[in-house]
Amino acid sequence: MVRYIHQWLMANETDEHRVERILLDLAEAQPTDVVMTLLRVAPTCDRAAMTMWKTIMSSLKIAKEVQLRLLDVLGSWPEHSTRTSDGDTTRVFALAATVVVWNILQVPCVPHVVMMFFPRLFVHLLFQVFFSTLEMPKEVDKFWKTCQKQHSFTASPNRFAVRTLKSLLCRMQCEDVVVSMERKCGWDTLLCADTHHYAVGLLAK
Repeated sequence: MVRYIHQWLMANETDEHRVERILLDLAEAQPTDVVMTLLRVAPTCDRAAMTMWKTIMSSLKIAKEVQLRLLDVLGSWPEHSTRTSDGDTTRVFALAATVVVWNILQVPCVPHVVMMFFPRLFVHLLFQVFFSTLEMPKEVDKFWKTCQKQHSFTASPNRFAVRTLKSLLCRMQCEDVVVSMERKCGWDTLLCADTHHYAVGLLAK
C-alpha cells in the first residue's frame, strides 16, 4: 500500500489530499512497516515521499511513533543494517533518514514532535557525523551520489549530517551555539576523525 500511494502521488501531484486518510490509518496501524517501506521505496526523499512524510507528521499521535522509528534507523549505522519486514537489509537507511529529517527541518512549521525528541535526534546526528567520516560503504556512496543529483547537494555525507545538525540547533533557537562553533572552526574540526573528540567537547561547552 505504501508503494502504491507513493507511485500514485508521483503521477498525481495535485490530488494529494485523496490519499491522506489511508496513509494516516496505515501509519497508525503499522508505523514501523510504513517508515521502513517508505525509506526503501524512496530513500532519496523525492517530492512524493516528502508529501507522505509531511502527511504522517501532521498527526501528533502518529508522528510520535513514526519519529521514534526514524530515531531507531538513525541510530542503526554502522553497527548493524536495518531489516525490513520482508527480510531485506540495507546500509543506506540511516543516511536516508537524515535526508528525511533535513527536509522536515526545512518546512516552515516544523512538527512539534521533532522538537520533542531533540536530545535523541541531536545525539544520533552527532554520531552519524563521526561514523560517516570514518567509513563509506560502496552502496552508501552510490546512494549519496543519487541524492546529490536529485537534490543538488554539494556536501559529502558527513558535511550534510553537520548541516542537518546546525539546522536542528537553529530550529531550537540555539543560533549562538552554531555561531560559536563557527568562530572556533568547530564544525570543520568535527569532520576529522582525529579531532572529532575535541570538537564534541567544544560543542558540549
